[in-house]
Amino acid sequence: MEEILLRAETRKGRGKGVARKLRRDGNIPAVLYGKDINSMAIAISAREWTVLTRHMRRNAILNMELHTSEGVEKRPVMIKDIQKDFLGNDTFHIDFLQVSMERTVEIEIPIHLTGVAKGTIDDGIVEQHLRTVRVECLPTQIPEKLEIDVTDLGIGDSFHVSDISLPGVKLLEGMDVAVVTVIPPEMKEKPVSVEEVEPEKKEE
Repeated sequence: MEEILLRAETRKGRGKGVARKLRRDGNIPAVLYGKDINSMAIAISAREWTVLTRHMRRNAILNMELHTSEGVEKRPVMIKDIQKDFLGNDTFHIDFLQVSMERTVEIEIPIHLTGVAKGTIDDGIVEQHLRTVRVECLPTQIPEKLEIDVTDLGIGDSFHVSDISLPGVKLLEGMDVAVVTVIPPEMKEKPVSVEEVEPEKKEE
């Protein structure tokens, strides 16, 4: 597993005023929490974060180099939540979860469809019901993504959660949940035109 180094340092104080000052100084306010640790306020360099996230895959395990008043510690962490501005450009706050490499974690894996469903030859429509799948596994076994080949799906066929094969990974979704279905063309919802809407009758 590739080691991704992330430098961070503990910070004093919380609140909007402290957060604004951190951002003015080129840092991002963050919090680190975990099962066996007390939540702590930290900060990371906004510049380093921008460079780091350009090629970082989803659900990556980061090796956080945490600078505290007692020295430097190495902690494996995952990103749990990122808050951005309303334009989605600047990162305002990050939640990090400290993990144990020997303890399972619950995460969501993105689903990517591959191939061309044979049902589309007869104008069938591929309808994807799940964009991610919830799983439980060790941090070292986290899949980057789940690829599902829809080539053999004809009209009326579905690929269910029970059809997923991920060794060493426990699926947390219902086994009967359909991930993707090829539906007949006539089942595609038609937009309702103004003429089709019956006017409401006024009471006399």
